[in-house]
Amino acid sequence: MVNKHYVEVKSIKKNTGLPDTYFVSKFGFSPYKACQHGCKYCDGRSEKYYIDGDFEKDITVRKNIPSVLETSLRKFREKGIIGISSGVSDPYQPIEIKERLMPQCAEIISRYKYPAMLFTKSNMVMRDIDLWEEVHKKAGFTLMMSIVYPNDDIRKHFEPYSSSVEQRLKTLKAFKDRGMSVGVLAMPLLPFLTDSAGQMDQMMKNYDEIGVDVVMPGCMTLRPGINKKTYFDIIDKHYPHLKNQYFDLYSENRQSGSPRKWYAEKVHKQFSRIIYKHGTPEYIPHRLYKNRMPIYDEIYILMTHMIKLYDKRRVNVDSLVLARKRYGAWLTDEKTYYNRRRNLSFDELESKVINMLDNGTMMTYFQNEKLLNFFKKVVLDQQVFNYITLKLEAL
Repeated sequence: MVNKHYVEVKSIKKNTGLPDTYFVSKFGFSPYKACQHGCKYCDGRSEKYYIDGDFEKDITVRKNIPSVLETSLRKFREKGIIGISSGVSDPYQPIEIKERLMPQCAEIISRYKYPAMLFTKSNMVMRDIDLWEEVHKKAGFTLMMSIVYPNDDIRKHFEPYSSSVEQRLKTLKAFKDRGMSVGVLAMPLLPFLTDSAGQMDQMMKNYDEIGVDVVMPGCMTLRPGINKKTYFDIIDKHYPHLKNQYFDLYSENRQSGSPRKWYAEKVHKQFSRIIYKHGTPEYIPHRLYKNRMPIYDEIYILMTHMIKLYDKRRVNVDSLVLARKRYGAWLTDEKTYYNRRRNLSFDELESKVINMLDNGTMMTYFQNEKLLNFFKKVVLDQQVFNYITLKLEAL
């Protein structure tokens, strides 16, 4: 029995400062709060999110989200990627079958020609594939599907009401075959259950067959309280032999829910090596956000990713870190100025950045001629940076 709690919201999320460099989205919304998928590790159960009632049965429906989305997109002064979903719900959970908020949102996003990135673990998104294809044709669309298992043997214990692994893989392939970009959120990897090198390699082979554009791994967090208890109850029931290992791994009871540092570093390094071996980026690749956001945001995100990519190859990134710091401070000041003056267009800021690259005055912040020439090719020549070869190439 699901209890629906209808509410109205006033706005969708908007980032007016430096861009999000992880999911590269500027705007965001979720039509629901709490989730029927019932994932036993879900961080959304945590007390910090103030979910009233039963997390799996008391679902908040933001019934006016389509109209709020339309009003927002009509008024926004900047373009950017819209991220759909959140850490405490799924936009395509079962309640969406009757509520049908997502088709309305997809149509609005398409009409206003905004790019979007959608996060789900439900194959119900197939119902709206035609709508998302229209969004993609007009501005760009990426489907990010959460998958942390090579098969369903373990999934059924931890994600009892979500789509099967096979259904998710078929969904990714269907979107990819339509020309849309697709990615996998390989998070959270379950300690001692889905984190072995063999399992990771098998998962990547599954993704290779589809041609996914990005695989983003992440360790599982278990915040002290109901989040941790719910997960440990499943361990007690189905995997009691792992109980002591879990107690030790999460014995620090960090507010973030993070496991011991040594474990997190070990698993991430291992999966990173495997992902790289398969020739797949572990960060949203440049070509998936190029021309889907203002150039000034693109530069900042690309700088951030380059620091991580080169650092993993043990290349000194000190000068790049300083360049990003100077550029970020300048961009923050510029955005503050433009945000306070409604008579100014952010297109002017974009033109300003292009001119500064073209005439060389951006050297004030880059202080590196090689970096300046690099971004001239990115911006003026419309080249993209390959996160595997670390080389520029044609878009």
